[in-house]
Amino acid sequence: MAMSHSIDLADQNDVLRSFTLEVTARDVHDLAVLSGGIPKGTIISVPFLSKESDHDRVAAARTVRRAGYEPMPHIAARRLNSENALSAMLSALVSEAQVSRLLIIAGDADPPKGPFRDTSTILRSGILQHHQIRHVSIAGHPEGHPVQSAPALRGALLEKCQILEEAEIECSIFTQFAFASEPVLGWIDELRRLDINCPIHVGIPGPANVKTLLKFATLCGVSASTAVLKKYGLSITQLLSTAGPDALVREYIGALQGGAYGDVRLHFYPFGGLSNTITWIRNFRS
Repeated sequence: MAMSHSIDLADQNDVLRSFTLEVTARDVHDLAVLSGGIPKGTIISVPFLSKESDHDRVAAARTVRRAGYEPMPHIAARRLNSENALSAMLSALVSEAQVSRLLIIAGDADPPKGPFRDTSTILRSGILQHHQIRHVSIAGHPEGHPVQSAPALRGALLEKCQILEEAEIECSIFTQFAFASEPVLGWIDELRRLDINCPIHVGIPGPANVKTLLKFATLCGVSASTAVLKKYGLSITQLLSTAGPDALVREYIGALQGGAYGDVRLHFYPFGGLSNTITWIRNFRS
């Protein structure tokens, strides 16, 4: 879908007013310093990194909460050793950081380290309800997945949405980042036609140099062709050049005017550093 020729300032501010942000446990302490560029109450996504302990994850969520934001820790199902380990971590997250929402992913441990082989296994366990988790976000892959087919991904997404609906737990979808809006918008359109109407947070790569973006694209299995990078304002021959996602964000703002795609928001991955991303958001909004 082509971007409209004019973008109403109200539409721009509305899309960016409800943005979300991913911040690693290592960087959460910067939130207090950078809080002027992040509205209080913003959802801060904290990834589940294999080198961190449960103590690190709980401490990160606690820091996010104390800074005035809504922590959304990630849970990697296949990396959990037992149901007791999950229950203990959730108990700590709820008591120490008042966590009520999670992003649950399968994770890449093969074979699984414990009883949870995928996200749905956790969703069906009843553990989330026991700890009064009210909102669960699940992963979306607009450009596909390295080991799962498109039909399998679509079926899994439908299954997870149905489980959450039956459990009366709110649902949203967070996507991998992408360098172009067209495949993402086409994917969202397909989900809406399948009657998946929950909020979707589309991944936006924050300002970074080409080398950094390509590294994360490779790790995440994201399409990063020369043509796409050029559209994003970067060139494969300018590995140290840095650019913000201005063109990409304007495409989304133009396409999302009028609510044709339902509830869609922007989720920023600060690959070039949290400070750079917050500065970019502040400048773009102004």
